[in-house]
Amino acid sequence: MPVPTNLPHKHHDEIEDQGFTVIRNFLTPEEIEKYTKASEAVVEYARAGKWPHVRTRGKQFPPWPENFSPDIWGITGLLHPDLGELSYPFHDAYANDKILAVVSDILQIEKSEISMELMNMLINPLTDFELDWHRDTIKPEVTPEEEAKELLENPFAGAQFNLALTDDDCLIAIPGSHKRVRTEEEREKTVDESRRKEFITGEVRVVLTPGDVVFYNNNILHRAAYSSKNKRLTLHGSYGNVKYGKARAKGVLQHGVAEWLPRLQPKNADLEMLKQKLIDLAHEFEGVNLGYALDG
Repeated sequence: MPVPTNLPHKHHDEIEDQGFTVIRNFLTPEEIEKYTKASEAVVEYARAGKWPHVRTRGKQFPPWPENFSPDIWGITGLLHPDLGELSYPFHDAYANDKILAVVSDILQIEKSEISMELMNMLINPLTDFELDWHRDTIKPEVTPEEEAKELLENPFAGAQFNLALTDDDCLIAIPGSHKRVRTEEEREKTVDESRRKEFITGEVRVVLTPGDVVFYNNNILHRAAYSSKNKRLTLHGSYGNVKYGKARAKGVLQHGVAEWLPRLQPKNADLEMLKQKLIDLAHEFEGVNLGYALDG
């Protein structure tokens, strides 16, 4: 894809080529300490059953049940106003010049054209758990023709990231798979339920150390393996390009963010700007049942 602006484009180009880009030591030691402390407090709160918006072990995609089990692998809505002061550190983690500059590079847009989307956390469950191979917004049952068409539609409509606060090698991906239809092996191992966790030729583990971040095309073929023994605190979120809000709406609004967004009171100007962009998108789809991007 030709780069349409004079903005930096190193990370854009790496995602275009491989499907992901890794930035080492993205956080300073002080930032790691700050966000680790904040994350541990939220994990303790959620495992105690005080926060209903969690990803329960055994279920991969929304909607997740509100069963208040401590055996969870994710926490949704780190910016949710009902978290109160527990959410405040994540306002700065999500909306700051350093990370928005990377998003600007990836999406090739100015900061003012970036929209708020999601800010969640991925953690270690209490019992081991693995996700199936998948693309985030393309169902595995689609035909090769449909798959090719969907892969070509707005590949830089959004930017998704994992920001590690602890050692993290959970993400497994197939480099380059974001821009081509699946091979025969890949199709078998994404459609056949009994084979969706098997090794796929060419897979790599994305190994992150504390402070590293990976941004990736969410339609790269990927899965994850969660060990209960290894502490995991990874901030997981996304940003959108306001020009392609309609293409992102289902994947974002399925998480219920529109329900609490009007009550969010940002602690910095960048988050206020990002919030207003998402409010506009939510209004556009008000009353529309968009369903869910994936099942399972």
